[in-house]
Amino acid sequence: MAMSMIAELFDAAVESLGPLWVELSFLLFFSLGFIFLRKDTFRRQGAKKVSTAQGVKVRAAMPVRADSKWKKSLDAAASTCNNSDVLSTWRAEQKSMPTPKDLMKPVIQAFLDAEPDALLPEIMDHIRQHKETLSNVWTATSILDTVARAGKVKLMEKLWSSFSEESMSKNASMFEVVLGGFASAGQPEKVKEYKAMLRQANLKLSPRGYSLIIKGYLKNSLVDEVLANILEMCKDGQQVPGFAVAQFLRVSIDTGKTSAVYQVLKDNQIPMQSDAISVILEGCSRQKDPKMAKLAKQVEMDARAAKVEFSLQAYDSLLKTYAQDCDQRVFDIFREMQQNGHSISEGLCVGLLARCADAKFLSFAEEIIRFVQAGSGMSIALYSALMKVYAYSGMYDKACNLYAKIKEDGLEPDAMMYGCLMKFSVECGRTKLSQELSEKVSVLDIQNYMSLIRAAGRDRDVDGAFAVIKRLKDNGVTPDAIAFNCVVDVCVKAGDMARARVLVQEMKEHGLLDIITYNTLLKGYVASRNLPAAKSVLEEMSKAGLEPNDVSYNCLLNSAASSGNLNEAWQIVEQMEKSKVRPDHYTVSIMFKAIKHEKNPRNVQKALDFLEKSGINPTSDEILLNTVLETYIRHKETRRLETILAEFEKSEMRPSVPIYGSIIKAYANLKRVDKCWHYWDEMQNQRGLEPNDIAWGCMLDALVVNNRVDDAIALFTDAKLKPNAVICSILVKGLATMQQPERAMALWRDMVGQGMKMNTVAYNAIVDAQARLGNMDEVSEIVQHMAKEGCPPDSITHSTIVKGYAVKGQLDKAMEVLHGMQDGHVHHDAIVYNTILDGCSKHKRADLVDVILKSMDDHKIVPTNFTLGILVKLYGRFKQLDKAFAAMDTLPQKGRFTPNSQVWSCLIGACIYNGYADEAVQAFKDMRAAGQTADTRACTTLVTGLVRLKRWVPAVEIVDAVYGLRAQPRVHGASIEQDTLESLLAALSQQNLLEELGAPLLDRLRKAKVPVSGRLMASALSREDKPRRPSEVRDKLSPEDTFLERKKLQAARSIEKPSKQRLQLESYSACLQEQLRADHVQ
Repeated sequence: MAMSMIAELFDAAVESLGPLWVELSFLLFFSLGFIFLRKDTFRRQGAKKVSTAQGVKVRAAMPVRADSKWKKSLDAAASTCNNSDVLSTWRAEQKSMPTPKDLMKPVIQAFLDAEPDALLPEIMDHIRQHKETLSNVWTATSILDTVARAGKVKLMEKLWSSFSEESMSKNASMFEVVLGGFASAGQPEKVKEYKAMLRQANLKLSPRGYSLIIKGYLKNSLVDEVLANILEMCKDGQQVPGFAVAQFLRVSIDTGKTSAVYQVLKDNQIPMQSDAISVILEGCSRQKDPKMAKLAKQVEMDARAAKVEFSLQAYDSLLKTYAQDCDQRVFDIFREMQQNGHSISEGLCVGLLARCADAKFLSFAEEIIRFVQAGSGMSIALYSALMKVYAYSGMYDKACNLYAKIKEDGLEPDAMMYGCLMKFSVECGRTKLSQELSEKVSVLDIQNYMSLIRAAGRDRDVDGAFAVIKRLKDNGVTPDAIAFNCVVDVCVKAGDMARARVLVQEMKEHGLLDIITYNTLLKGYVASRNLPAAKSVLEEMSKAGLEPNDVSYNCLLNSAASSGNLNEAWQIVEQMEKSKVRPDHYTVSIMFKAIKHEKNPRNVQKALDFLEKSGINPTSDEILLNTVLETYIRHKETRRLETILAEFEKSEMRPSVPIYGSIIKAYANLKRVDKCWHYWDEMQNQRGLEPNDIAWGCMLDALVVNNRVDDAIALFTDAKLKPNAVICSILVKGLATMQQPERAMALWRDMVGQGMKMNTVAYNAIVDAQARLGNMDEVSEIVQHMAKEGCPPDSITHSTIVKGYAVKGQLDKAMEVLHGMQDGHVHHDAIVYNTILDGCSKHKRADLVDVILKSMDDHKIVPTNFTLGILVKLYGRFKQLDKAFAAMDTLPQKGRFTPNSQVWSCLIGACIYNGYADEAVQAFKDMRAAGQTADTRACTTLVTGLVRLKRWVPAVEIVDAVYGLRAQPRVHGASIEQDTLESLLAALSQQNLLEELGAPLLDRLRKAKVPVSGRLMASALSREDKPRRPSEVRDKLSPEDTFLERKKLQAARSIEKPSKQRLQLESYSACLQEQLRADHVQ
């Protein structure tokens, strides 16, 4: 009964506790584990023996309480950061008990801060005393980590050695701590050493270890070492932490290795998250370098391919980079940013407008303004930034127009904006606005006063400038040297040197004279052609202890160049060099302007060499670039033009509208219409700049001169421009050149019907377009319209009408117009006489030549090179060569000029035309002796004529002279056309002179590296060598046999004695085969 009850109770207990068995089992095993792990504690709580007089007693000590008390004391000392307390507390009990794990690092740090030399011996003794507890990996790692973080790598290395001596085991964590320490200390060699030890121990770095090393290297900006560890990490199959990639890119940007590092990361397929993309894009935006803009584009493309989301910072950086680079992608990024819900702050807009100003990126600036106006509206900061965009683009008038909009928006400009507006109004000539703005500012600063003075200068208002100085003084502001110099400059511009001198004397009394004052005076005296006064200013400068600078010399240089005195200009340049004053871009620009219309090739070449010698990059300054381009175009320096345009495309210059016009004009001269369209599109559509009349003229003229007249008219029509005189003259000229005079007149009449006003210059261009074709009825209509519009014909108009009659062959009418000019005392020069003389040459009117020359003498018209060239050509056609030579002797003396290369070429052509070979050769020699250079056409004409006249030896001598084949200087820039050389060699072959003259000539040409085509050699060696029967060898050669065949047959007859000529022929045969193969490959 009792047993059954117990059994029932047991069953009930089991049933009730069934759901709790899992929990009870957990509690049981937890208790057993706790007892097992704490058995050493229970052991320490056993009795300790104590010596007494009665014997040894065992007392129950309380180590747990003592340990707890010591730990609390250490913890309290560590929390106060009192290193002395920490060490004294630790030392009090460290022999009796081991340092707790959580207090090991504070103790080590206290040693490092207070007694670093004591750390090693005391810690190692402590470990030895408690070897069972402390001689383990955890203790060593904790100690090394603390020492490594403190940067004490030498101590860390000593500790490592001590741990090794104690035979303490090492794991990967210990190695990683040490490696991180060496990396943080910037010791890559030590890192390599301990990595080798790690591998020897058959251990492997964990991601944490790589991170410690990478962090350490990043701290020291060791980019190459970081990259090596990142690649090693990838090789080990571990994922590179995102923070490491981002920080690595940040460091690479600071060290200038961004592109290379990014490419390596990309090549090794290392993923870059959003933060890394933001870092590199931010770095690109900070560096205003086209290469960085290119990198930003690549990063954006790669990020989109990897589907990485752009952060706000990434969008910010992309916008700034593309705005600086004038990249059209910026519009897409801007819209995308809005669509993705990113907030576009006013600060970002202001920053982007600043970038647009630097890049003159007007179209994007206006896009930003449209966005702002559609949202929160404009502010003073935004208006100020937009004003800067207009000003940097040279659109000062638009900048000033913003003032009215600011007032409409109810905003009030601050003092800085008023100052800017005053400055811009002066730049665009709105001096009244400048005065109005000055009244709006309660207190003007010195910069505002300067703007007012400059406004007076634009109006040549000397009294107004002095009034500003008086206003300054009345407001208690003492004018400085800068303000006084501005007023002196106003006096100089107005030509009032007396007032300038008075002011300079006042400045002298106040001790305000400086180099700028003297240079301004110098500019004034130079402009008024008062050279004695200019020299006196230089003497005053020397007495004041001031040496002339580049501005001083440039003033003198500009005076000499403007007066056409090139010799004096070069003397000034030499004086600059002696004074060790480096020429600047103004110096070079002045010299290039001086030679723009220079006809002496030596002076032109000297100026071109001066630019190269100066080391100044023409693309560094817009004024210089414009001047250099114009000069190269004028003197047909095609190679130099191509070079400077290539440099421009590589440069960072953001051209203004006038420079775009010059660039388009330059490419038009190179026949690169595609480039003209490219820069026209960039100016208008990409950067949003508005072409002015000059730019429009350059683009339309570029199309016209390249036979794209219809494109020019379409461009003009599509733009719906209001016609002006310049555009009209360009288009009409183009149609006339294309032999479409009817369309030209129709276009002119249409523009006149639209109210176009023209001046005499424009009318002359239209008259010239019709006169060139001999359309004198149209010329008459235009001249009548000139009278109706009140534009009186000038000398150019009359000269052009004369040209029209001369072209048509109506030379008597041309003479009537000339007599009318003479009777009406209309100014005319040699051009009109040259035109009639040219007509006489073309229409065989020899009877008028002497009449025209006598009329020139009677009216004291000075002949020119063009006059002489026409006469030489005319006399040559009329078989009057003696008169041509007489003109060569007399006209240069009358006109005081030196015959140019064109005149000499005409004389050579006249001699050849009349069959005077010796005279032609002598003319060529005299031409070279006079320092003139024959061109390819003249050289070709001479050789062709000599061949026709069967003068073989002189023809070969001319070829030698042109190419400098016989120890004589080569004719610069000249050559002889291949067809002419072929004709010469063919003729020599026919005359049995190939061995004597032709073959040696070919040899000299090849040795001089003159391009010799296969056709040229084949003209001498026209048939392949064919085997012949002995009977054929004895046969008489037929007339059609080539020269080569005859020579080989002759060689066969005398085979027992090979001649030198035979060996030459075999050599040339081999050369021919080689050349023909080369031509075939090409």
